[in-house]
Amino acid sequence: MAALQTHRTAMRAGSAARGAGARPSAPRVRAARGAGRRSGQAGALQQAPGWAGQQQQRGASQLCRATLDEPEIQELVRELQEMTPEPPAQRPQLDKALALIDAGNAEDPTKVQVDGESVPYRLAYSRWLSEWVLRLDPKASDELLILARGRSIQSWKLADIKRDDYAPNTPGQRQWEVDRKKWLANRLLEAVKEAGYGEETCGLIEDVMLSRSLPDPRDIRKYDLLGPLGMVNFRTLRAVVMLQTLADADALLFLDKNFAEMFNRMPADEVAAVCKRELSRLSQNGIITVLRQRWSPVQQRLLQRALPVPFKWSDIMMDVEGVAAASTHPGDWRYANFDYD
Repeated sequence: MAALQTHRTAMRAGSAARGAGARPSAPRVRAARGAGRRSGQAGALQQAPGWAGQQQQRGASQLCRATLDEPEIQELVRELQEMTPEPPAQRPQLDKALALIDAGNAEDPTKVQVDGESVPYRLAYSRWLSEWVLRLDPKASDELLILARGRSIQSWKLADIKRDDYAPNTPGQRQWEVDRKKWLANRLLEAVKEAGYGEETCGLIEDVMLSRSLPDPRDIRKYDLLGPLGMVNFRTLRAVVMLQTLADADALLFLDKNFAEMFNRMPADEVAAVCKRELSRLSQNGIITVLRQRWSPVQQRLLQRALPVPFKWSDIMMDVEGVAAASTHPGDWRYANFDYD
């Protein structure tokens, strides 16, 4: 009898041990098999051409280097600038278009304080953006100035295009975004056509507003600008340059109006995160403009972390401070107290 009880106790202990060990063993086996498959896939990918470069780019999480600052694209940009005639001193059509845009933005119910006066928000913002565009490009074309002033014309009325009127899925979200862009483009084109501009100007403005068949200025290559028979499509290049100038002006306007004030109400880490997001699309010309501004030592340190890594940092430092500043050798005396973190 005692032997039977001992046998039953041993059987219960063994079954309990097997039950306790069976549950975690299966996931471990599956995990081991999955790891083997993944390792085999990784080995196959490593043998594929270009895999190592793609993984290195993903790990570095840097911006794409194929931008408008590339030498082969810069040659085309300079050629475009040489082809573009000087803007006339008097531009009555532009003045009329800007006046119509300002009249529409003056109806904005949201007000901001500018020099002690209450000004409609869209009216003030569009004028600030136009000023920065002129600082970046003193010879800005009519289309670029119209886009800077009227890109957000009467944008408070976009609230009438409700998201609930579209399907609750990804296609519905995209269609809602497209319809909002079309509404802004059509509203701006009304003012442009009323000012007397032709189809060519209206078509270019519409393409920029809708980003229609335009490559990303931060991810552009020469073949994106080639048309039939290898001819360069300078119209597309002109639109892309406009997009980059507007992105630079947006980032610089953000720094001008918000950067100093954020230090009073936000921690430094949050300020750095916001700045890194807002300045991520700056071009080389925009980075140079930022570095030439007067900032406090704390702001300078934060901007060094927030600014995107340019393709050739030494070229930017040469433009900002001269040839001597292009040296970044650790033994240079000017970098004795440099914070490499």
